[in-house]
Amino acid sequence: MKKLLISMLVMSMVNITYGEQLYKFYNSKGEVITLDGKDMEMQNRWQKIKEMDARMMFEPDKNRLKAIHDEYEKEFEIYMEYLKKNSERLFIAGDYYFRSGRYEKSFEVFSQDEKNVKNLFGAATSARFLNDNINALKYYNKAIDKNPDFYESYLGRGIVNRNVGNYDGAVSDFMKYMEYKQDESVYLGLGDTYMASGRFVEAKNVLEKGRSKFPESGLIKEMLMRVYAKLK
Repeated sequence: MKKLLISMLVMSMVNITYGEQLYKFYNSKGEVITLDGKDMEMQNRWQKIKEMDARMMFEPDKNRLKAIHDEYEKEFEIYMEYLKKNSERLFIAGDYYFRSGRYEKSFEVFSQDEKNVKNLFGAATSARFLNDNINALKYYNKAIDKNPDFYESYLGRGIVNRNVGNYDGAVSDFMKYMEYKQDESVYLGLGDTYMASGRFVEAKNVLEKGRSKFPESGLIKEMLMRVYAKLK
């Protein structure tokens, strides 16, 4: 099942007003984000953390690696306290680790905030990629409770429900997702769930519908061939 991407706000500095100690940034929507001196200090700390992150990946000397790691943990702890007060920047940090395949770290970051639906979704999806079904369900439920129209959560929760054998719950989640969006992933999810629960006729019907919508999908075609083999 393909991974659900978490979109990231891209920030770029466009103006600095030194006299007022204010720093203007624009996000991807063209909205101005104004940073004061403390915010800029933390932005610089975040850049330092990422640089140390990269250095640790290629440092061959164990002693230097330990020194970098110790400094990294110290700086990260300070930065996390700052992020707890700012949901949007916490999301950016969590997304950085998620995109790097560091799911334990992204879960650690996202799970610090239970007010912003994007961070709840990020925590749930990170847990799902870690095969931590308990936390994945916990945070998908929280995301749906926070915003029932954040429809990506239904697809994620459907995948987890299918993996834990709650096939009726998975079908319900996939069908709910379909009310908002019909894409290749949801047809694959439904088809796979029906197959796992032995409902091959229903699997055939939904996959044939999916193939008509996405005729170039090799994954749907492959799953459909497996269904046909079961129905012979």
